[in-house]
Amino acid sequence: MLLNDIYLDAIGVRLGRPTDLADAVAEGRYPSAEYTANALLGAVVSDEFAPDMAVSAVRQAMERSAARPADVRMILHASTYYQGQDMWTPASYIQQQTIGGNAPAVDVDQKSNGGVAALSLGAAYLAACDDDAAVLLTTGERFCDPGFDRYRSESGTVMADGATATVLTRRPGFARVLATVLTADPTLEEMYRGRSLRDAPASGDKPLNMRSRKKLFMRSRLRDLEKISEQIAGGVGDCMGRALTEAKTELAEVRRFVLPNVGQTVRWWSVLAAMGVGHERTTWDFGRGIGHLGAGDQALGLHHLVETGALEPGDRVVLAGTGYGFNWGCAVVEILDTPRWGGAASE
Repeated sequence: MLLNDIYLDAIGVRLGRPTDLADAVAEGRYPSAEYTANALLGAVVSDEFAPDMAVSAVRQAMERSAARPADVRMILHASTYYQGQDMWTPASYIQQQTIGGNAPAVDVDQKSNGGVAALSLGAAYLAACDDDAAVLLTTGERFCDPGFDRYRSESGTVMADGATATVLTRRPGFARVLATVLTADPTLEEMYRGRSLRDAPASGDKPLNMRSRKKLFMRSRLRDLEKISEQIAGGVGDCMGRALTEAKTELAEVRRFVLPNVGQTVRWWSVLAAMGVGHERTTWDFGRGIGHLGAGDQALGLHHLVETGALEPGDRVVLAGTGYGFNWGCAVVEILDTPRWGGAASE
């Protein structure tokens, strides 16, 4: 979707405390072989509930934004894991605890692609609004026992705790959204469904085992493993290519790529390398010490680049993600200036 006059006005972040994965290995909580293969260094861990972290992120973002609470016409909350209560609407809780008002509050569930999906949906909605309008995008994650083992429930990554909030506006902000693209391949949906559907949620007596579902899927398709791997990794590349085309941007013109904070065993790193994109153009060095923030990696990565002064006006940045289903998303943004909370302004 090619966009006109949609901007990123502010980003807020709330992260858990840093932990060292070497300690998790020494204590037997994280397999040493995966520690070596994935090359991840740390994960942020919190005792706060995910929606409460999102509330903190919203308050920071709104303090940084020129938008007023009354300007917000929609709230989109994206998450990956349990938000603290069954049969509940965390988006409405976040709204009630922060900006209030009567804008619709919507929960977005595309797992790790949720943040990019919310950005795309929010931008499309905002394009039909008046010039004073804003859309608030939030993410919030907390992966903890007994329901989730951040080190072992999933493969290729270590899950992290934290939240983000992004304010989209029609009036100029620090970055312009040039294009967004969402794509999907439902033939891969079964990979994370498992053997069958259930009558009730998991009891929480033991952590979810996402790996077993994936292994079951792969064992029934041993002859197609390479093809499946290429489908998943290629989906990111294809989605990225479409977004760059819509943004009229060449790959070489992109200053930085913000991808999910996952380990080196994940195939898309090699896809990027084949495209000529090295780690130095990504947020790998930052993300490997944070862990996978579920739906929030893209907003967090962009926040990091802006806050540390790594971007300049005119730079173009790609935000890309993937989620179970399988779903892929990509946005291309152009930096217009350094906000007052950015690196150059805060030194």
